[in-house]
Amino acid sequence: MFDWDRNNLCKIRAHRIRREEVEQALQNDPVPIYEQDVGGEPRYVYYGETNAGRLLAVVVTERGTRIRVVTAYDLDAGQKRDYLRRRLHGEWIQ
Repeated sequence: MFDWDRNNLCKIRAHRIRREEVEQALQNDPVPIYEQDVGGEPRYVYYGETNAGRLLAVVVTERGTRIRVVTAYDLDAGQKRDYLRRRLHGEWIQ
């Protein structure tokens, strides 16, 4: 399901995030935020929550049947407010 390698693991590790946390955030009903195009490849940004309640932004792309994590980082204060508002109101705006 997830496509991990040394490169993307190093990127999330730089933000002090573990692979398991990213996978949890993506499996715990994440909120889609927006889509972007990077070099002709669509990338999707989600806000999600780990089982321990850590709020993350996760950037992914689809490669075949696998989800490749590009990077992940903690939400800042404004992003947390946005995530909680969307979650509270059930808004899944892209």
